[in-house]
Amino acid sequence: MKIQVIACTALGLLALSISGGYVFAEEDDHTFSATTNQADVTLKAGSGNDVTPIVPNDTHDDDPSTGDTGALSIPFASNITFGQQEIKQGDADYFALNQRPHVQVNDTRGGAKGWTLGVSISPFIGENGHELTGAQLSLANGKVVTKDNQSTPPTLADAPKQTFVLNNDYQNVMLAKEGEGAGAFAAVFEGTDGSNENVKLHVPRAGVEAQSYTAELTWVLTDAPA
Repeated sequence: MKIQVIACTALGLLALSISGGYVFAEEDDHTFSATTNQADVTLKAGSGNDVTPIVPNDTHDDDPSTGDTGALSIPFASNITFGQQEIKQGDADYFALNQRPHVQVNDTRGGAKGWTLGVSISPFIGENGHELTGAQLSLANGKVVTKDNQSTPPTLADAPKQTFVLNNDYQNVMLAKEGEGAGAFAAVFEGTDGSNENVKLHVPRAGVEAQSYTAELTWVLTDAPA
């Protein structure tokens, strides 16, 4: 407030000196008043109800919203599709159609307390109950992204050749130490739309049947810092 008053007064004096020829530069008997007031805000933990996606357009999944809310939550996780593929004469690798499959963590608890995100996957089960024995889904060359957020980012967990080979056992994927991960961050495994080699399904030839198979990825977020 004081800076604004001084600036306005200076402009007023300049106008007078030009129009009337008066000179006030040497006068020092002007008195300025100063006072203080306050501005306040009370911040509380976020509800997680109005979280926006960091990765806006993951192809082949129009709605990656999970419905998970809260100050520490997983609001978005892509459903991964490999589409229709031909059975090969030997073992085969199929690549996801999704261009930007991702999982997003929201931490609006206040401060930067840290957290741990991990994942496991169920077996691929066919429409008739047949298991796709030996099938492996892997996520490679991921990166952590954010938007409009200057807090220290989390990191991806260590994995051989930067590749997470998913199985029924829980494994860490994204880690936030204390002092990291405040706000919204996503782990994204981006590749070519229609054939994303960073998201691969390896299928052994033995026992493959011509039908649709589905597996469930279970993402687990804990408030324990890495």
